Amino acid sequence: MLKILSYIFYAIAMIVSLLVSFQILSQTFPDYGIFHIVIGFIGTAMFFPLIPVYPLINDGEWLYLLICYASILLGVILGNKARRR
Repeated sequence: MLKILSYIFYAIAMIVSLLVSFQILSQTFPDYGIFHIVIGFIGTAMFFPLIPVYPLINDGEWLYLLICYASILLGVILGNKARRR
């Protein structure tokens, strides 16, 4: 059960990063196409913990960063607890 919760928290962090990357994409390329979405998805999948830093620096929005990093933290803690059992 803890392992599933760990994966759920990782998924929350990934979803928040995808939302932020889509926001960055729409600001950077207002007339984006499927190519931009595919490249953005690949970049987000590779660097998803770093993506929420951009709104903090650019707009001063802390919420995305807090949700992403708290979800990663809880995912790691629950994953370690599941491994010890």
